[in-house]
Amino acid sequence: MEFSLAVWGALAGAAICLGAGVAGAKSVLDAAKNAAQRMVLKRVLSWGGAYAAVLMGLVLLAAFGVLGGWAYKAAVVLWFGPLIPALAWAHRRLDAAALSDYGTAAAA
Repeated sequence: MEFSLAVWGALAGAAICLGAGVAGAKSVLDAAKNAAQRMVLKRVLSWGGAYAAVLMGLVLLAAFGVLGGWAYKAAVVLWFGPLIPALAWAHRRLDAAALSDYGTAAAA
């Protein structure tokens, strides 16, 4: 009983987080100042979402015993390792996009 409750809790938590992520992404896109910022945000959200989905798949495979405990550690390193550089890159791109029009933001 405990294992199935944990699985249902994990699935419910994932569904709630997915819904919150979709609502947050819509709010962020609505708050963009221009088309160039929306383009940067769409790129960040799509690549970030795909990256997070792959890492969550890795964690799920580890949770079901398909992969060993090393997969949890690998997921943590792969998530938090590039996080600060990715946020810094996105911040620079959004700042450049806020000051420019659609054509010049792509080159920033």
